[in-house]
Order: sequence, then structure tokens, then C-alpha cells
Amino acid sequence: MKVVRPPVLAGCAVVLLVLCGVAGASATKRPDPGARVPYTSLELVLERGQVRATPLGAPAAGGGITGATAALAAVLAGATTPAAPAAGAAAKHALSFPQALAKLAANNEITAATASADVGAWNAARESEKQLSGTREFELGAVIGTLRGIARSGKLTPARLPALILTLQNNRQWWTSGPLLADDQRVGFAGSHLVWEFYPAQGLQIQWLGTFGAANGFWDEGDAADLGALIDQALSLAVTRGGGIAWEYDFSFDGGAPPWVSGITQGTAVEALTHAATLLDNAVYLTDANDALGIFQVAPPTGIAAATAAGARYLIYSFAPHEYVINAFIQSLIGLYDLGYQGDTLAQTLFQRGSAQARLDLPNYNTGFWSMYDQRSESNLSYHELLTGFLQTLCAQTEETTPAALRVLGTTGPAPSGGSTGSTGSTSTGGTTGPSGTTGASGTSGSSGASGASGASGASGSSGASGVSANPNAIYCKTAAAFTKDLRQAPVIKIDPLGAARAHHVTHARFTLSKISNVTFAVLYAGKEVSAKTELLGHGTHSLAWRPPHAGLWTIALTAVDLAGNRTQRTAPVTVEAKSAG
Repeated sequence: MKVVRPPVLAGCAVVLLVLCGVAGASATKRPDPGARVPYTSLELVLERGQVRATPLGAPAAGGGITGATAALAAVLAGATTPAAPAAGAAAKHALSFPQALAKLAANNEITAATASADVGAWNAARESEKQLSGTREFELGAVIGTLRGIARSGKLTPARLPALILTLQNNRQWWTSGPLLADDQRVGFAGSHLVWEFYPAQGLQIQWLGTFGAANGFWDEGDAADLGALIDQALSLAVTRGGGIAWEYDFSFDGGAPPWVSGITQGTAVEALTHAATLLDNAVYLTDANDALGIFQVAPPTGIAAATAAGARYLIYSFAPHEYVINAFIQSLIGLYDLGYQGDTLAQTLFQRGSAQARLDLPNYNTGFWSMYDQRSESNLSYHELLTGFLQTLCAQTEETTPAALRVLGTTGPAPSGGSTGSTGSTSTGGTTGPSGTTGASGTSGSSGASGASGASGASGSSGASGVSANPNAIYCKTAAAFTKDLRQAPVIKIDPLGAARAHHVTHARFTLSKISNVTFAVLYAGKEVSAKTELLGHGTHSLAWRPPHAGLWTIALTAVDLAGNRTQRTAPVTVEAKSAG
């Protein structure tokens, strides 16, 4: 999603769906002026130097070109949506940002007026940077550095300028008049519905997944005015990429240099554009959605399509061709389905190619007790619930039997009728706001008796059995049901037979764990706990070490609390012999 890297589990990193910031050194030349605002799940909107907290996607206050009333009036008057960005050639390598702007103007890629205005924004930001100190100076300087790097790499194109300049101007506004922020805080600006996020050491950046999630939220609420305003501004900031339009992330992340794109973001954008077309009865948005299919046809690093023998996988990051994040893949299919449902034949083809591969992949992401995030790591609680919701939506979509649905699924059926009915209601909000769920409810809910159900490990085969169904898409429904059950299923612990132990010698307790859990390893003597430690462990086999201080009959106790708060405990006796003489 918060598509970012959560805790490392069993040697593998779990990535979050809201792109989290990359940690960096903080500038402490002088103390930071102003207090830091604690993190909140609300969006902090800056207006005339004051900050107000609002729910994500709430109507924006203040004036501006994206005011909802003006947007709705324009739609009702028959105005068209913004045109696709001009392709344009990039300025050559090794130029400064002002030099690259001048080169684009000299080549007639941008107007002299645009170049002059953008140089003015650049100079204003540089001047403000000189007046700031501490974190404010550092964060604004980081954004300036990003623009400088894009220019020097020869990637500055006319289509990229609007988003880059807006990012520069909004960072200048925030760091000169707004409060300091907690890591990963979502923010906004008056007169706009765009969702921004603070990425430490990279300033404020447009959070496109959150932005299109907010658009889908407006569709849920039937809010045509705000949906139209947000979609129109997003279209004005799209870039040309992969033979179509896309929404790029202009900051470094997880080894990827800007600008890069995300399959889950693009799928959510296609979904939001389709929703806008149906709610506003404006077919131009369907054309825009079709234009957004380019990167689904192009391999990384330009696009996010990884061709397979069965069809294709759609990747979470264009810079990570071997990172297969299942929730991102499933959400991209939801967006393609929605557009295909409106009769877009390219979206139908792309859905069918992706679904053919997803049906093969899904069993590999079901451990029988929990979901996997990627090929190596289990999902945290937020991602498990997110993936379950995505699968429930895809389940509902693929169970439809209307002519429009059958065309998307590639099933022969009657020709679709001319009426473009609404999509099936896939309302992915993209609001994966971080891995907070992984801290887990360690509460002692107490149903330790559930640990007796160790035979449940056999359930891991249930999701794989979906292949025998007459409907190949039934795996989406079956896996969604299995993951829902996992939220109530206690972890299973099996302790291997314990070998001989000697006092003062390190000995190991080897055990298998059915799902990611906070595991407490306690050692008891005469019924009293002598020592204990707790670790977050993934599913699989583990070995924990301890050193008995003296001989006697000891007990080891393993207590596992999964991320949903389900608890189980196993104990085993250990006879510790006296330390051998000599």
C-alpha cells in the first residue's frame, strides 16, 4: 500500500501498502523552531498558516482552482476533463534544474512563460531554504535535491513539471508556515483534495494511493462535486509513461530512484476514474482510464507488467521486478475489472491475463493459518485484513453473471447491453495507513484451550483444493473465507522432543509455529517463572536457547499470541542433570 517496509520477520521484510518514508539523518544545525505535532490518523490541512485536522478525503476548505462548487459547475456545463499530458523530450543529462528548464524552453517543449514561472518557484524555494534551520531547512532542501537529481539524470520532461513544481511550492509553504510533523503523517492543503504524506528526509510528497483512495471514498458517498474536483486535479498532474498516462512517485524508496510507479496505485486510479465516469455521467473519464492502462502492458522499469506463461503479474513497484506483493496484484485486478465492466476491451484483456496468473499464485500466499505478504513474509494484521477485503471484492466481481461481467471474465455469453451500469462496488480506499496493527493485541483473552486444536494444521490444504471447482475464479471466494477464518484461529505450537540438558550448559528448545505471533518463551522451576522473553516470530521452525542455572525438573512454556489477539500455550518438562565433573 501505506504501501513500506515493516518489521523484518524470519529474515525477510514485510512491505506496507502506504509507501512509508526512508529514514534519514536529521539536521540539527540549530534547534527546530515550533513544536512537533504528534502523529494522527486524521489529515492535517494547512490553510493561511493554521492547521486543522480532518478525516482523510474530507471536503477541502478555502478557495482555489479545485474548489468543489466550481468543479461541479464545470461538469454540469459540459466541460471536458484535462487533456492528457504532452509527451515532450527530456532535457539532457548533467544540467541544473534551471538549466534543464531553459533547455526545454529552447526546444519549444515548454513555453518561455512556463519556464520563467518555474524558475521563479525554484529560486523562491532556494531563498526560503537559506532562511530556515534544523528539520525545516533539511526537509525543504531534500525536495530541492530531488528536483536537482531528476534534472541531472536527464529525466525532466514537460509532463513531469506540474507535479514537481507543485511539490516544491507546497513544501516551501509547509516548512515556512506549518508545524513540524511526525513520521508518515498525512497532510493536505486548502482548496485541494490531494493527499500528501511526510516522508522523513524527503519532505512532503503526493500520496497517490491515498489520493485515489479518497476519490473512491467520495464515490462511496455519492459526492459528485468533490470526486470530480479531485479527479480533475489528479489528471492535471499525470505524466506520460508506458504509452499512456501514469501517476509517479517523485522520491526515493526501498532502493528505487524517482520517478517510479506502482501497480496498486495505478489500479486504484483506474478504479477511481471509472467511478467518476459513472457518478458524473462523463464518458471522458473512461477515456482517461483507458489511457492509464499503458503501464499494465509494459515491463519494468517503465511499466509494472511481468509476463508469465499463464498471463502476467502486475507489480507493486516498477523498480522491483521480482517483488510479488499479492494485495497489490489483487487490487490492480479490481480496477481493471471495473473498467472492463464498462466495455473497455483492453481492460478486459489485461484483467484476464492477470487473473489467470493470480489464480495460480494465490495458494502460495495461504499458509493455512495466515496470509503471506510477498514470497517471503507473512502479512501484518493491517495487510491481512486489507487482502481479505480485496479478495471479497474480487469474489463478488467474479461471481457476477451479467453479460458485462461475463465479457470481463472471458466467458462466452450474450453481448453486453449499451447501458453502462455502475461497477460492482469495489471501493478500495487505499487507506492502508501503516503497520500499527502489527503491534498486536497481546491481551490475555484466555482461550488457551484452543491450543488443543493442533490438528487444524491440516487446514492448510483447503485453499489449494479450489482448483477442482468448475469455476476457476472460486479460489478468490475460498481464499477470502479462509483468511477471514484465520482472524479467529489460534496459533498452533508443536514442541520437538527435548534432548538431555545439563546445568550451566546452553540448551535449545526447538518448535514449530503455525502463524506469525508474539511468542513468549518462559522457563519455570517449581512452578515459578525464572526468566521469560518475547519475540515476534513468523510461521515455521524456530529454536530458542537457554542456560539452566542448576539441576532439577524444569518446565519450558511457550505462549503465542497472533496479530489478531488469539492465544495458545504449550509446555514441556525438562530434566536438567548436574554439571559433569571435570
